Amino acid sequence: MPEAELISIFHKGMPIAAQGTSISDFLATKPNLFTSDFQFPIMILRESALEHNIKRMAAYCKSLGFEIAPHVKTSMSPQISQRQIDAGAWALTVANFSQASMMYASGFKRLIIGNEVVEPTSIAEIAKINGSGAGEIIFYIDSLAGLKIAQNSIAKVPNAKLHIFMELGSVGGRTGIRDLELLKVILVEIAKDDRIYIRGVSGFEGVIPGGNRKEEGIEKLRTFLRHIVAAARIVEPYVRGDKIIISAGGSNYFDYVAEEFAKYEGDAHRILRSGGYVSHDHIYYENSNPFMGLSDSERFYPALELWARALSVPDPDLALLNFGKRDAGIDIDHPIPILKLDGKLQPFAGKVFALSDQHAFMKITPGSVAVGDVIGCGISHPCTNFDKWRLLPLVNDNYDVIDLVHTHF
Repeated sequence: MPEAELISIFHKGMPIAAQGTSISDFLATKPNLFTSDFQFPIMILRESALEHNIKRMAAYCKSLGFEIAPHVKTSMSPQISQRQIDAGAWALTVANFSQASMMYASGFKRLIIGNEVVEPTSIAEIAKINGSGAGEIIFYIDSLAGLKIAQNSIAKVPNAKLHIFMELGSVGGRTGIRDLELLKVILVEIAKDDRIYIRGVSGFEGVIPGGNRKEEGIEKLRTFLRHIVAAARIVEPYVRGDKIIISAGGSNYFDYVAEEFAKYEGDAHRILRSGGYVSHDHIYYENSNPFMGLSDSERFYPALELWARALSVPDPDLALLNFGKRDAGIDIDHPIPILKLDGKLQPFAGKVFALSDQHAFMKITPGSVAVGDVIGCGISHPCTNFDKWRLLPLVNDNYDVIDLVHTHF
């Protein structure tokens, strides 16, 4: 159990005095982020935002008659994933068999690998799990070559069983079948193999070239989603299951997914696979998600914050914070300063304009930061931030630490 694990030097940011203490004993001391000697920098999760986002997305899907299979590559945390299952998630989505193995070992038995799998030993293990009835793992096929690899990989597996989504893609995009004529050819070949169960169709609209929330970009997204629906009509007669599954949905455009998938005439499981919503963020998703501009109860809230100290103020308008690329993701945006601890928490405005390995360069108003000050930053794109931290304090709105959340990347 995680509660019995000992806090150690391998858990960065944790108090020195807590090393060698079990997590449960540490939590019993009722620690606070700012008064219990946490070692900055440290990334934290706000419990109120996390719980709100999970419930908000679950309610949204339920209102449309959709299911959610959240993409847990975002956090790779069984603790967070269990909250999503408890809120009604149909399954969990992962990116590869390594992630599936970790989640399966953590007790989650219905998994979607949102990707092709071509590693023979991984495919064989999936076939064993499915064939035994102990679990249900679905993965993608988008080519005859991929199908052949799957068939060869299970040749010696007793009672082998593979669950498959046919993945659709777009020209210039990522993986997935572009041509529906190729889809028909692959379907005919799969139909000859009673070990392979076609479950439905899938795709990912978040990487469609030119897709965005402007008029032209929206039409490109909708065109791709209609491509998936057209594929579903072709695939449906080949489905081996109670009804076809139609799946897509990142965290930016799931509203368009819902609208287009609703146009499929037949009986279907319609499943969103959004992941980033769970912690949301302060920049990237905040400025592009379907709930922008809605009321406080209907929007998502940023749950991740990165807290750091000012190491140096070498110029009047420059402060160096003690976090860097090893602590925060910067694939889309730099972290954004939002708070300062000055006796109490105060709004703070600065601009992080560069990160090196262990330093953040922050433009400031002269006199607004002193050496040793504690600064809180919002982040952009949670998928490249969780992976920097093995253990994250989960805090309430007073920054009391109510749990420690493990990640497994």
